[in-house]
Amino acid sequence: MREQGRVRWRRFGLIFVPAAAAATFLVGAAVQGAIGASFVVAGTPIKTSAELVKSYGAAEFGSFVETKDGREIPVYVVANRRVESYNLCQSYLLPSPVGPVTIRIVAGTEGRPVVSQHQVTKATMLEAGHATYTDFEFGRDASTLDQVPGISGPAGVPGVQATAVVARNARQVFLATSSARLDLPDLRLRVLLGVHECF
Repeated sequence: MREQGRVRWRRFGLIFVPAAAAATFLVGAAVQGAIGASFVVAGTPIKTSAELVKSYGAAEFGSFVETKDGREIPVYVVANRRVESYNLCQSYLLPSPVGPVTIRIVAGTEGRPVVSQHQVTKATMLEAGHATYTDFEFGRDASTLDQVPGISGPAGVPGVQATAVVARNARQVFLATSSARLDLPDLRLRVLLGVHECF
């Protein structure tokens, strides 16, 4: 019995140490601006929550992302020139021989926000306890959005834009995000056996 336990945990380590390293690489690549706004997605839902989010220069519209096997998934694109997130939590689940495993990242927990520059997120769900838009425009042709340089949607698709958005108790499920620069104070990454999602 003891030897069997060792084998299971060794297999667990072989699978999830690379997963943790990959997650760390993704954060590092985003910091360096190496990940573009468009790339093939894995299709795994990622959950993010934050106590307070302040966005400056916002553009939003419907679109699609593509998986490696060619599937197209409808998403809601949320782009911002600058985003400040307080008490940020990000998590996603991975299957394993010993049950589900949670990859969980927290940052911006000591009063200093996570700051993202020129961020583009492909979301499937957005929630907030309260949201305030400044200079709000809804129904504008997505191809004419100009609040985030270089980011616009397809012609004929309704778009949303604002000079600023403040959201409290925000929750989001997304399939992909990219950032030209990402600053994460108080960053902690954990690989946890079981389900320990942000919400």
